[in-house]
Amino acid sequence: GSGGDDAIASRADVFLTTKQWRAYHGYDATLRCLDVSLRRLRTDYVDLYLIHWPGPAYNTMARSSEAMERSPDGAFLYARDGHSRAGMAALRAETWRAMEDAVYAGKCRAIGVSNFAVGHLRALKENARIWPPAVNQVELHPYSPQTELVQYCREEGIIVEAYASLGGQDSGKKTWRVLGGPLMERDEVRRVAQKHGRTAAQVLLRWAVQRGCAVIPKSTNVEHMKLNLEAVSGVHWVGDGLDEEDMTLISSLDKSGTSEAKVARLCWVRDPLKHLDFD
Repeated sequence: GSGGDDAIASRADVFLTTKQWRAYHGYDATLRCLDVSLRRLRTDYVDLYLIHWPGPAYNTMARSSEAMERSPDGAFLYARDGHSRAGMAALRAETWRAMEDAVYAGKCRAIGVSNFAVGHLRALKENARIWPPAVNQVELHPYSPQTELVQYCREEGIIVEAYASLGGQDSGKKTWRVLGGPLMERDEVRRVAQKHGRTAAQVLLRWAVQRGCAVIPKSTNVEHMKLNLEAVSGVHWVGDGLDEEDMTLISSLDKSGTSEAKVARLCWVRDPLKHLDFD
């Protein structure tokens, strides 16, 4: 959009990331989606282009058929029961091939993925011309530390970019009570924050950074932005930040693979496609 036109000197001053929406999987649809984004952003290229989700949606997500038909951006693509795992892998490979060609064409500087599990990445690597993906952006916080995924990405040279570092997409809902409540209200996090004279948010961000992950906290509050930068950079922290005892305590909040994780919808665990393709 035009929001930053008066605030920047040149295009090079801004790092632009956008995503290929899950309705646009496949070679042609992926390139069409990128062209839509470039047109809307009024730029010739993006710095990072991500596959938003490892497969299409299973339903219209409250969109009416009439609304889809009127969409100016082309037809939506949705999965149907009966899609095989191999079929999904082939679809992802075509999507990635389009993104590689977009790099060769100068429309994006780097490409990556989002919400990909280890199995998705291994399958994608088999036919990739550009490897590794620059980034795998996933939900990552103490309730869902993504330990196996982080290790695999480290071995492959993929940056893990943590979203929802302060809690998942439903952290304010009643369903999160089964996990023990919002992360920033957990006694374990507050104790570590008090020990270091930091906020709970800073502790959660620092925990992710010290595990080798990038974080992308959002704020429109200048003071919060400063605190976030302190957490990421380690400026004004004693030593390296959190010590081993702190890291172990916060990591003990892990709910991966539990029944509570399903109730709280951690990492979109109830998505039908995820059950089909993530096992």
